[in-house]
Amino acid sequence: MSVRRLQKIKGGSYIISLPTEWVRKNGLEVKSELKVYETPDGLKVKPIKSPNAEREVVIDDLDTALYLISVYYMQGISKIVVKSKNTMTPEVKKALKELQLTHPGLEVVDESFNSLTFSVNYTVNRDLKALTKGYVEKIKKILDDLLSVIDGLTPELKEDLVFRCDSLIKDYRGIIRNIAIGVQLDDEYNFEIPYKDIILYAIFMRDLGRFVSHLKQFISLLDKDIQKEPIKKVAEMFVRSTEMFFDENLDGIKWLRESMDDLESRCNSSEPCKELIRMASYCIAVMDDAVHKSVRLI
Repeated sequence: MSVRRLQKIKGGSYIISLPTEWVRKNGLEVKSELKVYETPDGLKVKPIKSPNAEREVVIDDLDTALYLISVYYMQGISKIVVKSKNTMTPEVKKALKELQLTHPGLEVVDESFNSLTFSVNYTVNRDLKALTKGYVEKIKKILDDLLSVIDGLTPELKEDLVFRCDSLIKDYRGIIRNIAIGVQLDDEYNFEIPYKDIILYAIFMRDLGRFVSHLKQFISLLDKDIQKEPIKKVAEMFVRSTEMFFDENLDGIKWLRESMDDLESRCNSSEPCKELIRMASYCIAVMDDAVHKSVRLI
């Protein structure tokens, strides 16, 4: 790091000199254009570069290919070309195309006997707080609806709740993509949130995504013997921990920890109860995200 002195030139503009090594490292010269823009952490200067938004996946193993496509999608890649050394079987193409159902905006735009090309049509939302709050509200609605029908849960109601969890898992991938693009292209998509907080929003979303995965599993395993009170406790833990993340009021830390201890002491060895404990553990993780978010040096 170096400290540069601000200078004023005729006409009223202010200038600072740039480090020579940085100019050389980025292949710049006199009259090179630079992006200069404001962020919540200060003023940022960077060279103009075109995003490297295309990736190629060669299928050796289908599961690995599906995994890579999903990761590339979530990290902001907009074009993914999938190739096979041999003709793709109908089963392989079906598995690849089904990714469109689980990744918002992912579309097949071209295909041949041995290749398939995805493009992503996804609009980045600059209001990260509203985006994540909306996700939290959807989870709360599922929890509320579950509690309202728990005493008379039919297979049809269970199927509806599981489907809604699947929809949230799909939304999760879109929000992770949203964050990844906003961080990497912050000159185009400025969240107007300090970088430290953006990191914690990403961790927060990871914990919410895992909560939803266990919620789906819990609902799938539900039987008539499950008690309503532990579910109510986890639902309240979810509400309190997520509110803590947004308002940074840490008064509920003791209650959340005591609630976790109480649930663990009451839990039996059944699979639904184990899933409920896992859900509660991610409420504690969200609480931890909130505490870290509340601490700032500047």
